[in-house]
Amino acid sequence: MPDRRESWTAPPPEPSREGVRGALGGSRLFEQPRQRAEVERFEAFIAGPGPVAVEIGFDFGHRLLDHAQRWPTWRWLGLEVRKARVDDLAEKAPPNLLPWRADARTVFAMLMPAGRVERIDVLFPTPWWDEGKRARRLLLTADSVADLGRSLRPGGVVHVATDVGPYFEHVQELFAGWQPADHPPSGEARSRRERVCARDELPVWRGTWRLRDP
Repeated sequence: MPDRRESWTAPPPEPSREGVRGALGGSRLFEQPRQRAEVERFEAFIAGPGPVAVEIGFDFGHRLLDHAQRWPTWRWLGLEVRKARVDDLAEKAPPNLLPWRADARTVFAMLMPAGRVERIDVLFPTPWWDEGKRARRLLLTADSVADLGRSLRPGGVVHVATDVGPYFEHVQELFAGWQPADHPPSGEARSRRERVCARDELPVWRGTWRLRDP
């Protein structure tokens, strides 16, 4: 039986968007008055002193918590759609770490200030094997990568890791107009998927990019 990691294919590009499709209601989520307090908490955190780093889909948050403790002068924002994961990390989070239950596509499209972020980590994003879900739920698309680019300060980077080779080919195409960069520093803690890949000796593809100089 062929390894499905080798047979994944990218969906065709979607038509120009109206709003943002995503988990938790997409862009409609932040149109709800009851979300105002959450948005204001995010805005206050992002406006604080120091560089900002974002980890998208932090799972159990082991790596994100380690980074927040290791680099306390940075502000670390974790975006994750699973409530239990967010609640668990929030109980352990130091003041420079904000775990938030929100879809990253919506946050970067609607809320993230331009030129504010120093670093974005996208680690082992779910490639979505089912064709029906693939187009709707794919995290990295031309639109979402453009939104990430707007959020970066000059010299800021996006770091992507995956154990699905064809997915990484898709990512490389999306960042083809960017400039390769050195991988950002990382502590000793590893995500659950990183540990699984090490245990099972699975190949991992990594890429880091920054916007090209004007």
